[in-house]
Amino acid sequence: MLSASEIYPRLHAIEGHIDGHVRWILDTATACPPGGNASWDQVLSHYGASPDPALKRLQDAQQAGQSRGATLLEVRRAVEAMLGQARSELDKVVPPVPIGAGGIVSAVGAGTADPALESRIATLRAKLTRIPDEVGHQYASSVCPPKAAVAASVNSVFANAQSTAKLTPWANYKIDPAKVLSCHSCGAPQEVALDFVCRYCKSPMLKPQ
Repeated sequence: MLSASEIYPRLHAIEGHIDGHVRWILDTATACPPGGNASWDQVLSHYGASPDPALKRLQDAQQAGQSRGATLLEVRRAVEAMLGQARSELDKVVPPVPIGAGGIVSAVGAGTADPALESRIATLRAKLTRIPDEVGHQYASSVCPPKAAVAASVNSVFANAQSTAKLTPWANYKIDPAKVLSCHSCGAPQEVALDFVCRYCKSPMLKPQ
């Protein structure tokens, strides 16, 4: 078995590689259009994770309300595949040793007599367990706008439409009640009697039969 002085730098390297791979996965996934693209396919292939059919990708992205990015399921799949490889590397450095009594495993250690090293290894293994959920939540927050934000943006569209409607060229135009003809194309009122060409959009005032 490796000595503690040999194990510590290797644990540090494994953890650094994991963080780097997580960044690569998230950066590539976030840069995709909804459902993914060829760059995202390369990420999945790199970790040996299988892609979903194109139609399922689009359906999953739509169902999740994603504004962009690879699907939540595929991102988690890529992360878990990457972590599987990381665990294999970790097990080579410090093979897991079951801890327990009576045939019941209560924990996994490294079988060393160094409490600090055992704690460091346990912390890293716990991190590997937490990463899928933590990364999944972080990614979902970046590509799936909160429902409240979506509702607010929709409401703002209607509010903006109502306010800007007052800015149309004919909004403050005084219409003679006798002139009830409106352009069938843009809705502007007829300003000059017997003038059947809209003065705003230049379309015929009357809808062609």
